[in-house]
Parts: sequence; structure tokens; C-alpha cells
Amino acid sequence: MTAASIKTPDEKLAALIKPPLVRSTRLQFARDDTLVVCAGFEDRGLAALKMMDRDNSCRLLAINYVPFERKNRVTEIAEYYQQVTGLSPEFIVYDRENPAGFGAEFVEILGNRQGRMYVDVSAMSRLLIVQIIVALGIRNGGLSNCSIVYTEAAEYPPSQEEAQAAFKKTADDSTFNALFLSSGVFDVTIVPELSSVALAAIQTRLIVFPAFDAHHLTSLRSELQPSRYTFIEGAPPSAANVWRRDFIAAINHLGEIGDAESVVTSTLDYAQTLDCLLDLYRQHALRERLLLAPTGSKMQSVAVGLFRAFVRDVQIVYPTPQGFVSPENYTKGCGSTYSLSLDSFSTLS
Repeated sequence: MTAASIKTPDEKLAALIKPPLVRSTRLQFARDDTLVVCAGFEDRGLAALKMMDRDNSCRLLAINYVPFERKNRVTEIAEYYQQVTGLSPEFIVYDRENPAGFGAEFVEILGNRQGRMYVDVSAMSRLLIVQIIVALGIRNGGLSNCSIVYTEAAEYPPSQEEAQAAFKKTADDSTFNALFLSSGVFDVTIVPELSSVALAAIQTRLIVFPAFDAHHLTSLRSELQPSRYTFIEGAPPSAANVWRRDFIAAINHLGEIGDAESVVTSTLDYAQTLDCLLDLYRQHALRERLLLAPTGSKMQSVAVGLFRAFVRDVQIVYPTPQGFVSPENYTKGCGSTYSLSLDSFSTLS
């Protein structure tokens, strides 16, 4: 094999035919399989679990957040699983304010379990999604026998009318801060396992997914002081939510930020975002240190996790929310459920 034929990790990942995201009305569990869920407060966080019944069940590993949020579904998850199987789920704690090392702890708890692992990201924080996928990617066996499960919400607040009213109030009153989903930023989190080594003197580029809460981008800009920006704007799959992209750009004042470029990817089609990240890496990584903030949709965060599992000279940064404005209205109801087999990614290791 010649040196010219040896592909780098990003080239291997780019050449891989990306597995499809498949709509699933029922997940076929086997006794030795493991379903990983997160005890968050969204309705959709229970959708995959409720596909389980007495004749179609597996082991359950439930991630419990601290600091504890009163609306979290810990009790509901435990009661449903016990009703179906007669067993208690295994719980593992995820500290949102001190998340360093969770990936290694997660892999250690999994041990040498047989069967397939289904990771339901529907109620997970974006950083948690990235940590889990990266940890699975670098363990022995990699991403083989792993699937991502994702359930859309039926509704994604705020409504267009609510968003526009809050934006107008922001424009009319400089002291008013429009808090749609989260209430402030606890910290810009950089965990050691998702860090990268790069020369301090080179310029930095922040790649970020702008979101409804403009204080996320504000905190990242203030804390990191990047030289340049790339904004990955989300395109929702539903026509009813198309307005969200322009609104998010407006409330974050993206057009006023210098040394910035913008690209658009689907909030559902992870492969679009993964290919976009690979393109950005090829364009900028030789000249700039890349800082990547997974602040987009859950499936965009899956793409970030897959990207970072193989391309390891990129720094993950995350504006950890201080709290949530209205947990019961974060999202509402359950839409379609999808599954994504990660087996083909294990061939890259």
C-alpha cells in the first residue's frame, strides 16, 4: 500500500455510505439487548420504552439527571418497566454541571453485555449524546451492535406567534431577555475526553448551531473569543416549522457577526450534517483550530458525535443550561420514531 492510498479518518468517514434513518413503528427487542433511555421531562423520552411489552422486552439502563428536575420521568420509567418485565431498571447518574468522564463510566457499566444496544437520544442533552457516541466509538468493538433511537415531538414550542411577540418585546425593551427554553448558561463546558491538542497561536473557528436561546451563542462568543464563525442553521422537516430558521437567525443577529459563514442542514437527516462537518473540516482544519458546539437538534448532535468519534482533533464545547423555563412545554407529545443502525461505522476503526 502506498502512502498516497492511506486515507485519513475524515476521508474514511466521508467515503462511507451512510446508513439510513428508518421510521419504526415497533422495535424488536431480544432478551439480551439493552435499551438506554434518559429520565428527562419530555413525553417523547418514553416512546421507545413503551414499544416494550411482555413478549418483546430487554434490559433497561436509565440515565438520571442531576441536578434533579421535578418534572423528570424517573418514577414513570421504573414503574412501566417493572409492570412489563417484573424487574427494576438499572440507573446511572449524569451530572449536567460536572459531566467529565461520563462516557468512560457508561462504557464500564455496559461491560461485556451481549446483544444489541439501543440508545434512545430523544430526551438526552446534546452534550450527553456526543459523549455516549464518542465513548462507544472508541471502546473495544466500537459501534457494532449499536443503534440510535429517536422520536420526534408532536409540537415544538414556542409557536410562531409566541416567538414573534417575545422578539418584538426584546426590540422595544432593551432590558427584556427572551428566554424560550432554557434560563441562562451555567458554564461553557469543555470535558477532557472531548478536548483536542492544537497550537495556541493558530486562529480558532467556532462551528455552532444557532438556537432559540440567543444567550447560548452569546456565552460561547464571550468565553471562547473565536477568530471566525461557521453557523450551521437547521432546516426543519415539517413545513409548519420552516419559519424557525429565519427567526433563529434574527434573534441571534447572525447577519451582524463578522468573519462568519452560514450553511444549512436538516434537523432530522443526520447524514446531511455529518457530510457538512466533514466538508468544513477539509476546508478549515489545516489553518484553524476548530471548536464545535452541539447546540442544534438531537439528530444534528448524533452527527456531531459520529464526527468526533473518528475526527479527534476537534474541540467540543457546550453551553450547559442553568435551568429550564417551562419543562412541561419544552416539547409536547410524540411524533414518528426512527432507528439508525451504527454497525457500518464500526468498519472504520
